[in-house]
Amino acid sequence: MAEALPHRLFRGWIALGTGYWPVALSLVLSLLVCATLARLDARQAAEQERQRVAGQLDLLRSRLELAARNTFAPSQSLEAMIQLDGAISEARFALLTEKALKLYPQVRSIAIAPDDVVRLVYPLPGNERALGLDYRSVPAQWRQVQQARESQSAVLVGPVQLVQGGQGLILRNPIFLRDPPPAPPRYWGMVSVVADLDRFMADAGLGAHPELHLLLTESKGGKEAGRLIWGQSALLKQPPQELVQQRVEVPGGHWLLAAQPADGWLDQPFRWDSPEVLTALAAGTVLSLLLALLVWQSRVLQQRNGTLAREIQEGQLMRAQLEESQARFRSMAALASDWVWEQDEQLCFTYISRIAEEATEVQSSSVLGHHRWDSPALLPGTDWEAHKAVLARREPFRDFEYAQRTPDGGVRHVSISGVPIFDAEGRFKGYRGTGRNITPAKEAEAALRRSQLELSTARDRLQAVLDAAQEVAIIATDMAGHILLFNRGAEHMLGYAEAELLGRSPACLHDPGEVQQRAAELSRLRGTTVEGFETFVLLARELGSETREWSYLRKDGRRLWVSLSVSHVRARDGQAIGYLGVARDISAQRAAETQLRQLNAELESRVQQRTLELREALRNLKEAQDGLLRSEKLAGLGSMVAGVAHELNTPLGNCLTTASTLQERTDEIRQEFGSGQMRRSSLEAYLLEAGQACDIMLRGLGTATELVSHFKQLSVDQTSMQRRSYALDAVVGDVISLLRARWKTTPWLLESELDVADTLEGYPGPLGQVLGNLLLNALLHAFEGREQGRVKISARSLGASDYLLVVEDDGIGMSEEVRRRAFDPFFTTKMGRGGTGLGLNIVYNLVSTVLGGSISLHSEPGQGSRFEIRLPKVAPIVTMV
Repeated sequence: MAEALPHRLFRGWIALGTGYWPVALSLVLSLLVCATLARLDARQAAEQERQRVAGQLDLLRSRLELAARNTFAPSQSLEAMIQLDGAISEARFALLTEKALKLYPQVRSIAIAPDDVVRLVYPLPGNERALGLDYRSVPAQWRQVQQARESQSAVLVGPVQLVQGGQGLILRNPIFLRDPPPAPPRYWGMVSVVADLDRFMADAGLGAHPELHLLLTESKGGKEAGRLIWGQSALLKQPPQELVQQRVEVPGGHWLLAAQPADGWLDQPFRWDSPEVLTALAAGTVLSLLLALLVWQSRVLQQRNGTLAREIQEGQLMRAQLEESQARFRSMAALASDWVWEQDEQLCFTYISRIAEEATEVQSSSVLGHHRWDSPALLPGTDWEAHKAVLARREPFRDFEYAQRTPDGGVRHVSISGVPIFDAEGRFKGYRGTGRNITPAKEAEAALRRSQLELSTARDRLQAVLDAAQEVAIIATDMAGHILLFNRGAEHMLGYAEAELLGRSPACLHDPGEVQQRAAELSRLRGTTVEGFETFVLLARELGSETREWSYLRKDGRRLWVSLSVSHVRARDGQAIGYLGVARDISAQRAAETQLRQLNAELESRVQQRTLELREALRNLKEAQDGLLRSEKLAGLGSMVAGVAHELNTPLGNCLTTASTLQERTDEIRQEFGSGQMRRSSLEAYLLEAGQACDIMLRGLGTATELVSHFKQLSVDQTSMQRRSYALDAVVGDVISLLRARWKTTPWLLESELDVADTLEGYPGPLGQVLGNLLLNALLHAFEGREQGRVKISARSLGASDYLLVVEDDGIGMSEEVRRRAFDPFFTTKMGRGGTGLGLNIVYNLVSTVLGGSISLHSEPGQGSRFEIRLPKVAPIVTMV
């Protein structure tokens, strides 16, 4: 008996452990589910944090790219101006750069270096040493210049230590002048823009960031970091997976922007405090307690009925299992998002699970005993008759939907599924099924339809805008070169319908020979084989866009010349999605250029023929030069000769008359002397007349000698461009003397008031030509329709090195349009009436180049005109060709 007692206890403990294994299994499964949810929540939190950092970094990247484009925009403006004019004056450079530095304070300086020698710098104070700098003498800068020249594109260098203090970024932009094809682009020089690094980063919003640690480096390709530009260098030691990186496209380079949260990444393998984990833990605990309670009840029943027969024990065991199954079912139904319902043979509700009350906000007591379609909250639009017919046929149904009005006035959508129930004899006992609240799905579906409608509307508007662009051909392709868009402008220009070209390559529109030639050029330039669609988009993909002239072949075989701009299209997240080509028909422009070249050739031939004729007729004059500006100069010299001839006519005519009279009196005296009848009175009268005649001839010849001296000095200066020392009043006097004949015949006054006593060094000939052109311009334009007027030449010193020369009149003045274009070549308001449109253009060129000064024009209608010329007292040395 003593040995049997421990044995029975041991068997009891084994039975007890064996009976509670579902509870242990439930606890283990609950813990596994909670651990899985905690791990997933931790990963989701880490991913959300990385997405938040990526979003902030994308905004910073956009601002950084915008700041870079704005900061270095003056370089593109200067490049366009130099390519248009072939050069740039100091005045235009100062005007443009002054505005750029006001708009973008992060720009420290801008320099222009024709032939790689710095000639213009703004601002000049603090950068004097940069003037005259030859980049070849500085190896580091020369390597940058060579890199820009070889790639024919801008190069961004930084950070560099600035002489003025601090660190900066330098954009070196090579300037290439495009000569007529097939000549290659000709290198002109370099434009350098220096930006302050700290101001640049502050303008881009990369200052002290409260949430992120930032790092900006050069990009070696892809997402491999290069040399540090700005930021926290400690991030370079971080593994790449610990950083969020984005590629930054800036003028002249590629950067890599990286970031890390200031507080570090979330390093939490499990989130045990999340609502999902807590809910799952509570549900598992409740389920385990219920199972434990059921097992405990089962064992109590087994102990109480241990004396019953095996049949009763088996029945109780089956009942316990049934109760356990029902408990599980009801527990799972309570936890599920769907609810369970039952109807009797009259189709009235007999059971609704608790979740139905929560989902529908309707108490079960108000539904039980009623039909589904008896609810007053039902909304019209549901075919209940068809549903009743299905129920009458005792057929199962699935996903039957209807709508209800909620207590707060909203709409709730419900989906139900059900199957008929039959007893063992096959009699119908009702329906059992599930229900689900599908309102969120319906709302999401409606939102999706609205979004699709808005997207369709936006596409229709975009297509309408593209089709409205009838003057240009717009062609869009994917990354592989298949045409996705062909607007009506393209159909009109090329003769193809959109359906004919969709999915094809744009190469079918080009001349194959021309495409092969361009592919060969790019292959030589890149050192690799370029062919196919790459020929059109290689530079656009590298630079963002490319504009080039191509020939298109229309459907009817006719050739068109177009200016094609190809752009690389990227999505908002920066991913490349295709290419966009915009073509403008320039066939008419090409034809006009060809006609202009032919006309120029014919005109040049006529000029050469006329030059030969003039050289034969006027061999004592200097050979006429080919250019139209030199013809204008000769025309001015001819006008000067006419004026001098007119001035010489009077004194020489007087001398000729006096000399002929003196000769006649001398013959008379000789006859009287020969006949021996000469009287004293006759000799005295002769001597008196001879003295008066000599006095008249001396005065006339003196006047002629003075005029010839003025003319000789002025003509020598203007034809030889001789550099010498001169007095300003002497040059002005020579010009006024030689033009006096033109002014004598007019009622207008010519005055001078000069207050410059210093001896000047430079080129008096071009200065005289400037004054002569301004006076002739006033004579031709200033006093039209007036009976009186005045032109005044004045000058005063502005310091030890400069003086101001002013030519002003009180004439009719100029309109704003005329004043703005006054210095343009071939612009005149007297075309066909004595004006060539070159006078003021010659004045501007001589002042800004040979004389080394600047000229400005102030004029208003009815207020006269005032030309202010600021000149150095010692002109720069000019090499004459």
